[in-house]
Amino acid sequence: MVQLFILPILFPSAHWGDGLMVGGDWIQFHKEGIEIAEKVKEHGWSAWSLTHPVSGQAMSGIAGLFYALTGIKKPWVLLFYNAFLHATAGLILFYLLILLEIPKKLAVIISIPFVVFPTSFTWVTQIHKDGLYILGMYSTFLAFALAFSKNIKHNILGLLSGILGVSLFYLVGREYAFTIIHYFYLLFIFLTFVLIMIRLIQRKKEELKLTLRSMVILSLVVIFINFIKSTQTQEEHQAQQIQQTQWWYWDPYISDKIEAMFYNLAVWRNEIWSKYLAGHKGAIDEDVKFRSVMDFIEYTPRALQVGFFSPFPNFWFTEGSTTGGTIARYITPFEAIYFYIAWLLLPFAVWMHRKKIWFWFILLVCLGFIWLHVVAEPNVGPIVRKRYGYVMLLSAISYSTVISWYIRKKAWEK
Repeated sequence: MVQLFILPILFPSAHWGDGLMVGGDWIQFHKEGIEIAEKVKEHGWSAWSLTHPVSGQAMSGIAGLFYALTGIKKPWVLLFYNAFLHATAGLILFYLLILLEIPKKLAVIISIPFVVFPTSFTWVTQIHKDGLYILGMYSTFLAFALAFSKNIKHNILGLLSGILGVSLFYLVGREYAFTIIHYFYLLFIFLTFVLIMIRLIQRKKEELKLTLRSMVILSLVVIFINFIKSTQTQEEHQAQQIQQTQWWYWDPYISDKIEAMFYNLAVWRNEIWSKYLAGHKGAIDEDVKFRSVMDFIEYTPRALQVGFFSPFPNFWFTEGSTTGGTIARYITPFEAIYFYIAWLLLPFAVWMHRKKIWFWFILLVCLGFIWLHVVAEPNVGPIVRKRYGYVMLLSAISYSTVISWYIRKKAWEK
């Protein structure tokens, strides 16, 4: 509908051609995919590469794969692939709600907004990384949940799901997600170890056994991450760069590896974004610069406010930098209201699931990545798109928890 009818017929000014919207990365992926497909046609499959030789974009290689396989160099040949990724992520969301003891029928209904909300059209109907990215993150969440299951088959599935998740981060080329989720895994292993010590003191043998098994699952995923992660020499070079930069305050009490991550984020925000990407409509807090880890910490409350509540009402029903952006500003307010109500219910949901340690793991990852996407790209457009998987999961948990509690309460009263 979007590629063949809505864009070319209803909104031709937003139509770049071939069913793609004006002003998106999907145009680059499409063009580079055609280049790769042409090389395959001329030189055979040995010429195919997952990433484009110049841009290094994995989506270009994936588009080129479909174009070469079908001989059709049109974006619509990727629609099945896009749908498969998005639908699979929707099924994982449904299953996570089931693991939170939400009734199946209610879990189905609450999962539907994730599948159909218009924001998802930017990767379902176009060519983009977010389908792989969200599926990778949801697979990671499933790994956390199943690692703490009493069923050993679930534990094995959790291990496979964790490996799949980090593999997708690596495949899609979002190295920051790959690196950050690595540190989250290390943190969760430490927290699980603390829990093991508590179980030993309490002498709860059965719970100790289950927690040990969970720690093994998380550790095996970390071993896999270490197998494919970047080399240590690159990280040491990044740490050296920090000391050579005049505007960055070096904190002697923070690990070089961790500070390197904050520094690279500051370089992206302060220099690259300011030079090449600033000034577009939808900009938010572009004047904020980060010169130390403490600056990031101090900005955290504002970052979470932007991450959870943007686009703010002053962005609603206004003109965007592109026709597609303007259309989005007339649609996203309805999504925003859906989220605003969910955030009122979220504290209750957190309280209801407070005894599930894997729920806390998921909540921490959601908060961490929502924060990351706000501080990295001070523009409502990228923020709304990249936070989608996290806010949709948290809102689904909020609504389903409150509704299921209300249904049980009514049943008990009868």
